[in-house]
Amino acid sequence: MLALSVPLTAIKKLSDEQRFAYYLLGHIFNELMCLQKLVGFALPKHDDPRPARLRPELGQAMFLFRLASGKIWEASKAIRETKELAKTLREDVLPLLPDGLKRLKELNAAVNSATWLSPLRNGMGFHFPNFERWSSHVVPDESWVDDLVFLGDKSGNTYYDAADTVAQAWMFEQYGTVDLRNAVDPLIGQMIDLLRIMNSFLEDALGVFVAEVILEGSAKPQLVGKVLAPEFERVFIPFWTAMPSRRT
Repeated sequence: MLALSVPLTAIKKLSDEQRFAYYLLGHIFNELMCLQKLVGFALPKHDDPRPARLRPELGQAMFLFRLASGKIWEASKAIRETKELAKTLREDVLPLLPDGLKRLKELNAAVNSATWLSPLRNGMGFHFPNFERWSSHVVPDESWVDDLVFLGDKSGNTYYDAADTVAQAWMFEQYGTVDLRNAVDPLIGQMIDLLRIMNSFLEDALGVFVAEVILEGSAKPQLVGKVLAPEFERVFIPFWTAMPSRRT
């Protein structure tokens, strides 16, 4: 593990707008990288096809997917519309980042092509839906079957499967199809690509910001020790967990 010390004297040399941009970029990167990991950890990594095992895990992953999608939209909006951030990127960072302006244009184009991002953010990602949004999905038709509620012995192990079915039906409708089987993989794949493109741009922009703008080329990270970490591919977030008994 390495640590890079950024002296307070260097931070003080920045304008208030530059410091705001620096910390906002770091905050956006931290959140999106955390969500990128969580989405990857939450997707099932087993061959157990039982609905009681698979459905809650997929619902949990889709919840994180919606959060990540909303945050991608907000990150893009901040980069484009927050004047202090946009100005600092344009004047101080992008000129020092190889193909910086081209990469920003490619990022904007990728976000623009994901027309489902804004509806997903506004309709469910950061808000609960109103009746009008879900009205076409709560009226039974010939495809409907009995609802299922999966129950453990503690409230933390309860899952309302039909509610998530409705949520996912509306969610994938924003992608332009009502056939969930044909929408799941491409929608998740596009979101993961967007996260990768966004985080790659942020990481490189921040690297230039810190190394070339703030530290003026004198960046020297130091070894601070090791952290025991599991293999990324082996990390999995379960839904069902052994809940502790309540204390009286």
